[in-house]
Amino acid sequence: MQWCFRFYIVLIALFWCLPAAEAQDWGGYKNSLTVKFFGLSLHLKESPYPEIFPNRLDDKGYAALNYGSIIGYERFLVRNDISVRVEQGIYADCAGKLAGFTHLGWRGTIFRKSRHSLNGGFGPTLVYRHSWTTIEKYEDDGYFNKSGNWQYKFYWYGGEFEYNYQLNNNTDLSVNLVPGIPELISFGVGVRKHF
Repeated sequence: MQWCFRFYIVLIALFWCLPAAEAQDWGGYKNSLTVKFFGLSLHLKESPYPEIFPNRLDDKGYAALNYGSIIGYERFLVRNDISVRVEQGIYADCAGKLAGFTHLGWRGTIFRKSRHSLNGGFGPTLVYRHSWTTIEKYEDDGYFNKSGNWQYKFYWYGGEFEYNYQLNNNTDLSVNLVPGIPELISFGVGVRKHF
């Protein structure tokens, strides 16, 4: 998965080079671009197949590393408090298979103090992965739908929490938590640049 890490570094470098923009006179930014390294998955119950997780951090498969990235574009509608964001993630899932998600949703500021802010968001999300049915010892439980060599699941209510620490006027350090209940919680870290 070295290609994922290299891809992420190139995206960060390109992203960092975007020209800085001044805050709009209506009291906020118009847009932002987010690039995050994804991440870490914490399963909410013991996996029946921990041996198929090549990057697990414990013997029972509660925690596993996923290597990939998330790119998001956000359009602010009310100052920098309410926005619409589209995100695309691509990563190696817990079994080391190619996976991804596509998300479109609303975002709102939960709190902001000094350089710190916490945002919440929700909206429809499509999650997909290269099929696990080819993995020896894996028994399909029917949770995911199938299409050829892919498995997918559509959620009307997908969402996330995002903590941002303002590094300067236009750039934030950004950490997200995606509550994929009832299966897992995942984390990513990166930067958000306003323009």
